[in-house]
Amino acid sequence: MLIAISILTLLILAAFQVMVVGSSSWFTNNASVELRTDMIKAFAKMEREVKETRPSQISLGAGNTATALTFRIPQDIDGNNSILNSNGNIEWSDDITYALNTSQQIVRTASGTTTIVANNIVSLLFSRPVSPMNLLQIDVIAQRRSASGQQLQDIGQILIKMRN
Repeated sequence: MLIAISILTLLILAAFQVMVVGSSSWFTNNASVELRTDMIKAFAKMEREVKETRPSQISLGAGNTATALTFRIPQDIDGNNSILNSNGNIEWSDDITYALNTSQQIVRTASGTTTIVANNIVSLLFSRPVSPMNLLQIDVIAQRRSASGQQLQDIGQILIKMRN
C-alpha cells in the first residue's frame, strides 16, 4: 500500500509540473502575441496617414531622426468635395502628431484631440533617409510583463513611402 501511494504521489507531482510548465508557456505566448498585435495595429494606423502626406509636409528633415512626428494630410477644408481649393492648390489638414507619452503609449494628436494608438511602447523613433526623400522609417520597441511575471519585449520596424 505504501509503495502504491508513493507511486501515485510521484505521478500526481509529475502531472502537476507538466500543467505548470504548460500554463506558463501559454501565458507567455499569449502576451507575446498580444504585444505583436498591438504593434502591428499601431504601424497600420500610422502608415495609413503618413503615406498620404508629402515629404515637405512633415516636421522631420531628410537624414534626421526624432521621437515625435508632425505632419499634415490632404483634406477638404472648404467643403467643395475636393482636396483642391479654387486655385487648384491642395488643402492640408491641421497638424497631426504621433509621439510617445510618459505612460508608454503612442498617442495621436490632431485638432486638439488626443487618442491612444498603442500601449506598452517603450521606444518610438522616426527616421528619414537622405535618399530617397519620400521614405520614412518608424522603429518601435514594445515591452510587457506576462501573467506569469516574465518580461517580454518585441521590436518592430516599418518603412513608409510618402506621396511625391
